[in-house]
Amino acid sequence: MACGFALSIFLCDPQVVRRDDGSGIIIMKNPSWKSEILGLFETLKNDVYIVGLFPLFLSSNWFYTYHFQDVNLPYFNLRTRCLNNVLYWSMQIVGAFLVGFVLDAGKIRRSIRARYALSGLMLLTMAIWGGGYAFQKHYTRANTLGLDKAHAGVDFTNSGYIGPMFLYMFYGFYDAAWQVTVYW
Repeated sequence: MACGFALSIFLCDPQVVRRDDGSGIIIMKNPSWKSEILGLFETLKNDVYIVGLFPLFLSSNWFYTYHFQDVNLPYFNLRTRCLNNVLYWSMQIVGAFLVGFVLDAGKIRRSIRARYALSGLMLLTMAIWGGGYAFQKHYTRANTLGLDKAHAGVDFTNSGYIGPMFLYMFYGFYDAAWQVTVYW
């Protein structure tokens, strides 16, 4: 954040920015809450298909509860949960970069990219969540409720940690892939 703050002094004044064709960019004024709400209603009226995306927007954040409260918290000890979170969010960065790069590849028609994206997302869903189902069959929250959370659970030094670690990393990758694809 400090680097971003320091780099902001090198930003160009928007009034002097020119496109390749020589035209200037549009400088947006700060909208009011009233104009934003009216714009939302106008969008819902004119672009009805947007409403069909609402379930996708909702579900894109729905599985955080499962990942963090039903997998990471009860199954792993404290220091392993910390490591898992670093790996999860690191894979989010990787996933967002890779999926965004593929979806924005201009050499393939957009309709073809969309079909491939949906197919790839379906395959990722079945593989990663199928692996999660297989993993989840080995424990329940009831098995772990009475344990001291700081000392109980699987540690990253245990021999059985590698599989769940990769599953948790792929959960992060999948989350980014889902969100990038939905918003694309």
